[in-house]
Amino acid sequence: MVWFSYHGGHSGEFCRHAKGQLAEVVQAAVAAGFTTYGLSEHCPRFQREHLYPDELGLELGELQQLFTGYVRAAVELRERHRERLELLIGFETEALPVADWAARMRALRASAPFDYIVGSVHSLGDTWIDLTAEVAERAAAENGGWESARCKYFDQLADVVEALQPEVVGHVDLIRRFEAPGFSFSAQALRHAERVFEAALAAGSALEVNAAPARRGFGPVYPGPQLLRRALELGVPVTLGDDSHGPDTVGVGLDACLQAIAAAGYTEVHYLTRREGRVVLERAALGDVRPAPAKA
Repeated sequence: MVWFSYHGGHSGEFCRHAKGQLAEVVQAAVAAGFTTYGLSEHCPRFQREHLYPDELGLELGELQQLFTGYVRAAVELRERHRERLELLIGFETEALPVADWAARMRALRASAPFDYIVGSVHSLGDTWIDLTAEVAERAAAENGGWESARCKYFDQLADVVEALQPEVVGHVDLIRRFEAPGFSFSAQALRHAERVFEAALAAGSALEVNAAPARRGFGPVYPGPQLLRRALELGVPVTLGDDSHGPDTVGVGLDACLQAIAAAGYTEVHYLTRREGRVVLERAALGDVRPAPAKA
C-alpha cells in the first residue's frame, strides 16, 4: 500500500498564512501513515508588489532567509524521519516576476538539493487570482474579462510546465477559485487547458488532484470533473496533493481526491519515490492507495 501527497507541507514557521512548525507537519504525516510525503513551500516573492497581505512589512531579504531556513529544516527532518517516512523536498513555483520568472525559478531550483518542484501559477500579470474575489475580478478586468483571463491563465500555466519541466503540475484550474458550484469552462477555454495537459505529457509531469476546495467547502477538487475527464482522455497521469497549511490539514481531503479520480474513470494514480538515488514517477492501482499503519 502507498499513501502520498506532493503539494503542501506549508507551516507557519516559513509561511505567514499557514500554521504550526514544520516539524509538527512532518510528524502529522508520519502519524497519518504516509509512505511518501512532499514538502512544497511557496517560492519567495522577489518584488514588493507581489507580497502576500500577511507579508507586508517584511523585507524581501527576510523572505529569502525564510526560504533558506525552510530548506535547511526540511533536510534535517528528512534525515530524522528517514526510517519512518520518505520525505521529499520541493517548492511551488510562480510566474513572477513577470519579466524573468523562468530564470528566477530555475536559479531557485539549482540553489539547493530539491527532489522535485510543483509547477503552479497564482497570478495573471502582477495580480493574484486566488487571494479574494475582488482581487480576482480586478485580474479578470485587466485581462479582457473572465473568458480571456481563463484562457490566458491556462496559457501561462502551460508556459510554466514547458519552461520548468516540473514533476507535478499544481491545481490546474485554480482560475475557477471564485466560480459558483457547477461551473464549466467554455470550449475555447478547454482548448487552452488542453495545452497544459499536452505540456505535462511532454515533460513527464503528473497532474496534481488537489484537496483544498473540497476541504474548505468551495467546490470540487482541482481539477474539476470536466478537466479531469479530459486529462484521462489524453492520458495524463495524476497524483495527490493535500495542499496542507499546517499539521491539522495534513492528508485532509485526499479521500475526495481519490473519489474524483475514480469518478473520472482513472484506475491508477502516480506517485514520486526514490529509486537508486533518483526521484522517479511510479504508478499504483487505486485500490492500493490508502493510509498505511503508522510506524513506531
